Amino acid sequence: MDKYKGMEQEGFWFEMQELAHSFSDVIKKYGMEDQVISAIVVGVLEPVDEETSNMRAFFYYNLETQEELDVVKDFMTNSYSPSDDDDFDIDGLLDGLGISLN
Repeated sequence: MDKYKGMEQEGFWFEMQELAHSFSDVIKKYGMEDQVISAIVVGVLEPVDEETSNMRAFFYYNLETQEELDVVKDFMTNSYSPSDDDDFDIDGLLDGLGISLN
């Protein structure tokens, strides 16, 4: 299977690119180019040694200014919470959304 690893990764990157184009198509379809800001980063870590990895990455963004980039980065930083499956709380996830599972 290792001899196909490069081909699998090329297919993976091609599909990531297709998905990014799909995002762009949906934004255009609904005429929201002037209202939507977005940033997508997909990275694949390739180990160099036991403590170091390189990241091969694909990115797509719909940003016009440094300020918009800062808004997206701040949102990602402020909303990031390391996942801990043992402490998963669906009520906390839905809090403030007006959604109830009861």
